[in-house]
Amino acid sequence: MQTETDYNEALDAFLQARVTERGTAGIVQAYRAVQSMPYRSVADRTPLTALRTGVGACTAKHLILRDLLRRMGEEAVIEIVEGDFASGIPVHDSMSPPLQAALREGGVIDMHCRVRLSGPDGSRHLDATWPLEMERLGFEVDRDWSGQGDTRQAIAKVVVRSEDDDVLGTKAKLLAGLSEEETRRRLEFLRLLTEWLATQEKR
Repeated sequence: MQTETDYNEALDAFLQARVTERGTAGIVQAYRAVQSMPYRSVADRTPLTALRTGVGACTAKHLILRDLLRRMGEEAVIEIVEGDFASGIPVHDSMSPPLQAALREGGVIDMHCRVRLSGPDGSRHLDATWPLEMERLGFEVDRDWSGQGDTRQAIAKVVVRSEDDDVLGTKAKLLAGLSEEETRRRLEFLRLLTEWLATQEKR
């Protein structure tokens, strides 16, 4: 059974091992540490499971990033945004025909998570969804981000739907508002994407 104490201990261990700097340099280290975790859409989206397995989807990864930044004394919240998740993913020859077809068709409505970091210089939107290594698959990644401005976003055009601290609960409610067809397309798309990414990791 997962507890808050288990999560806090795992988070502190991750922070101690991966973040050695303070200020902007530390923010970049925390962002890169979470970004490097491979993306997988799995049934258990809790951040503790992501810390234990080393993989996670946007929800778990951004919960970890938010909580790391808060431990560092930063003001960070998660924004749940609505957009077409397929719009930011390039078609690659190694993808299955159904996944390629879904990407070309687009319109995969999802509730995506990102972190909004606030400070003296204004707000920055941090999206740690895609690891840098995915550049080889045609993904656009922010290799040169040094702490100023927004990082590259997994979905370029979005509508902010929530910044509630109950991210898991609020996201579940928002997803429940999708139509039956939107839900079916989203789940099938995430399954196909995760299966493809798993094959790429082995290469």
